[in-house]
Amino acid sequence: MPDQPAELLALIDAAAVKLAETSLSPETEPELLAHTQTAERIRRRWDGVSSRLLVEVSDRNAHRTAGYLNPHQYLSQGLRLGTREAGRRLRMTETIGEFSNFQGQTLPPRKPATAAAVAAGTVGAEHALVISAVLAKVPGCISPEVKARAEAELAQAAAGLNPDDLGKVGDRLLAHLDPDGQESDHVDRQRQRGITILPQDRQLMSKVRGAMTPELRAKFEVILTAWAAPGMNNPADSGSPTGTIDADGIDA
Repeated sequence: MPDQPAELLALIDAAAVKLAETSLSPETEPELLAHTQTAERIRRRWDGVSSRLLVEVSDRNAHRTAGYLNPHQYLSQGLRLGTREAGRRLRMTETIGEFSNFQGQTLPPRKPATAAAVAAGTVGAEHALVISAVLAKVPGCISPEVKARAEAELAQAAAGLNPDDLGKVGDRLLAHLDPDGQESDHVDRQRQRGITILPQDRQLMSKVRGAMTPELRAKFEVILTAWAAPGMNNPADSGSPTGTIDADGIDA
């Protein structure tokens, strides 16, 4: 087995080409199932390899060599992944990647148990993103030791669950750590807030998604309640007031 990255990648590429050309017809059903599991384990491990490559690209600013301003632009345009997939790859890398500090020292992954599970091929990128999203909601007052234990438990649970079911386990974990929501403070909510305005469609409409603080939601509810009143913001409503204002009627 070669030691150089270029030789290893060439070997993997050649093996993938050969496998794609190899007939699977002689394989038995149990063998096909075993092959599928092996292929999935390889794909999950490759999520870790992809993150390692992206870390190096980011740390060395290699994307600038290719003519791109940042890693996201390099992924979305240079590798033609598109904006959404590029963002997903970067979030995954932030979760399991080993970045370097300003002194050149390699830092451990933010989610070490998750990174180890990805390297072992037991969980994939979607599992890692679910774990990261769950832990981002853990209140800041929770000790680092408890957070680390929670991450390890989620990584262990992910080995036997799909991402959707893992999210449900995460919800139960959050309910255990913060049963009545009182542990979350203003700083936690400010950290979670955000809004994203998606691109306009053919009708120039834009979808919006985000997370509002309780204070902003209260203001929105007042506005929306007023707008939902009969005759408001609905010109197609036959009962909506139209025409000139009757000043005498208003005064009366």
